[in-house]
Amino acid sequence: MAFTRAVIDLGTNTFQLLVCTCHHKDAPLHILENVQRPVQLGKGAMEEGYIQLDAIARAEVVLAEFVAIALSHGCSAHEITALGTSILRNASNGDKILADWRRIFGFQVELISGLQEATHIFEGVFHSLPQPWVRPTLLMDIGGGSVEFIFFEGNQVHFKTSLELGGLKLRSLFHVQDVFDVSVKSACMAYIEEALQPLYTACGQLPQVLVGAAGAFETMWDIEQALKGGSPNGSAQVLDLSCFYRVKEEIEMMPADQRSSYPGMRAFRAGIFPYANLLVDSVLSHFNMQEMWMSAYSLKEGYWFYQRAEAIKKGIIF
Repeated sequence: MAFTRAVIDLGTNTFQLLVCTCHHKDAPLHILENVQRPVQLGKGAMEEGYIQLDAIARAEVVLAEFVAIALSHGCSAHEITALGTSILRNASNGDKILADWRRIFGFQVELISGLQEATHIFEGVFHSLPQPWVRPTLLMDIGGGSVEFIFFEGNQVHFKTSLELGGLKLRSLFHVQDVFDVSVKSACMAYIEEALQPLYTACGQLPQVLVGAAGAFETMWDIEQALKGGSPNGSAQVLDLSCFYRVKEEIEMMPADQRSSYPGMRAFRAGIFPYANLLVDSVLSHFNMQEMWMSAYSLKEGYWFYQRAEAIKKGIIF
């Protein structure tokens, strides 16, 4: 009996849908749909403390699309799970919005904590990496509202945390006319460095490699391929650090209205991409890392694996 489920990541900047299936307990996931839409649910909410009506309207258009896609692949409404993350955790109207969406669309809803988010991200990313993977590794997932970090060796997690340092969060604090400008760089970097101190203390100097989960790291990969050529091979890729630093500097100095046209740039990420680069630069520099990977898997893939494991435990499947 095939196990097919849909997972929706209700991100602060982007909503993502994953529909996957498999036919036995040890099979890799088979992706039927992997869709991203730039909702910007957190726009205005960072400053006001509650999610705005126009953002709710944008979200509901996308959710209706996502539900239709999932149903077309044979998922019933109760086999679709929407995961609330940073902005829905922190907004004063987050609980009400999730309750409304559960009633309107009929899917399952989970408001997960930052640490739960980190756990599922690790599960997803670890499945994407070439095995055996044993080096001390720092996993980083940059969202719109929060950034999750997981320090691990092999399948052993030593430390995980969720920090309110996402791209939209940083943009709300450091901007010129609501966009990144190089004049805010020093203040933003100082803020990032202070916020990352607990991570640095917990990890010491042990991490040797940085693995980035989807999101901004996928955009780094797209840009690298646009500039250098080549094609993807597998669900995890080595990123060229020299290319990363060159692109980072060029994008920082560009006029904001030109960033979306940079080769390989995903337009909906252009506004927060300079902030993501500052975060990555801080981590790479602190640990003196000479290797960085991109994993195409993240929260939604990890949650799908979690759902399958729970169904197997309960004897529901396989």
